[in-house]
Amino acid sequence: MITKASWRDLNAILRLEQVCFAKDAWTFLDVAGALIGGDIIRFKATCGDELAGFAAAEIRKAEHAGWIITLGVFPQYRNQGIGSALLQTCEKALLPLKIRLCVSMKNNEAIHLYKNIGYREIGIWPSYYADHCDAIVMEKNEQETIPDAL
Repeated sequence: MITKASWRDLNAILRLEQVCFAKDAWTFLDVAGALIGGDIIRFKATCGDELAGFAAAEIRKAEHAGWIITLGVFPQYRNQGIGSALLQTCEKALLPLKIRLCVSMKNNEAIHLYKNIGYREIGIWPSYYADHCDAIVMEKNEQETIPDAL
């Protein structure tokens, strides 16, 4: 089930960040800010009472774009459509803007997901991540956003 995330999800999201992103995991302050910041769009996926995934996005008015700023799914819940559902929920909240995100060049699973639902590469941010891996910047325009396919 996809619902809005709140500060009550803080500890579970901190665990998710560590599992999914290790060196690049958001800090306590990053997660707390995303959960209480008025301009942040935030959703969680749950299976029963357990957090399965989390996504957050923000609108950057100067760019006329929405950015998916984090998206993570616990390994035991991957390949079940949870990442796609979180992404689609964020996309709907960001419309009618073009939507951007960045992903590690090493994260083939995520790159595959994004390409399959209409994102295309628009740039590279060299040495963006803590391990000095490049980030692929991807974009999807509003007309490419898929309707309720899940």
